[in-house]
Amino acid sequence: MSPDVSVVIPVYQRQQQAEAALRSVVAQKDVGFEIVIVDDGSTEPFVIPPDLASDDRIRLLRQSNAGAAAARNAGVRAARADWIAFLDSDDLWHSGKLAGQLAFARRGQDGESPLTAIMCGFVQVDLSSGRRRSRIPAESRRAADFAAGCWFGPGSTALIPRAAFDEIGPFDESLARLEDLDWFLRLGMAGGGVATWPRLAVSVNVGGKPSIERLDGAVAVLRAKWLKPNRLDLESARNLAAYLALEQASARFNAQQWLGGIGCMIRSLILRPRLSVPLRRWWSSAETTHQ
Repeated sequence: MSPDVSVVIPVYQRQQQAEAALRSVVAQKDVGFEIVIVDDGSTEPFVIPPDLASDDRIRLLRQSNAGAAAARNAGVRAARADWIAFLDSDDLWHSGKLAGQLAFARRGQDGESPLTAIMCGFVQVDLSSGRRRSRIPAESRRAADFAAGCWFGPGSTALIPRAAFDEIGPFDESLARLEDLDWFLRLGMAGGGVATWPRLAVSVNVGGKPSIERLDGAVAVLRAKWLKPNRLDLESARNLAAYLALEQASARFNAQQWLGGIGCMIRSLILRPRLSVPLRRWWSSAETTHQ
């Protein structure tokens, strides 16, 4: 019998964190699932904990290091269910996440496009400061919204119909970063969107920033793919250009390259004035901040 949901966990160099992520899935109740772990060429290969080694719901795949997009794609190819959920190896699911989100998805199936990804609320945990922010993203079907960034936190919150991957295609493996942004922009361009199960169900851990070189490489790919061929309407193009400049500013500030960071920030603001104002509507009034 096929599972209800295939859970894909990409892993690279995170044995302890990935074990915790895995256990947060195994602890889910009232839903049939399989777990596909994809070890993306870790120098010390990921090992399933001994007490879970005989759990036939868990499969471990190994590949040469090719990046998060390739690892997710490998998991999707191996998945047997009609619904696919992703969990980053340093994040955790809360109790009841999978059953509640799947039930919400099934209730809305009759009225929803098959190109609808189901998101959920999440607690963003800053590992450096310990700050916790609880967020429930709004719903959207506008390509311009998806061009403005991954405000809906897809990495560990998304439950996606397999039919969407059949239509949209896989993650772009040429992207070392921002592959989620690219995939959801393609989803929006195809008329798809996101709906939200309004529960806090995931802890998303936020750690270090990517290197400037790695981020700039991804930005160059996205600009060449979406902006130089002029594939987007004006609003979407400005949103995407502004968001990419914002990401570049963040990477430079993190590397203490202040002048470069300020330049990227100014470019972002020129492209999308008062960016923080429209972004606020993407979070419900349930957002809270904890210290």
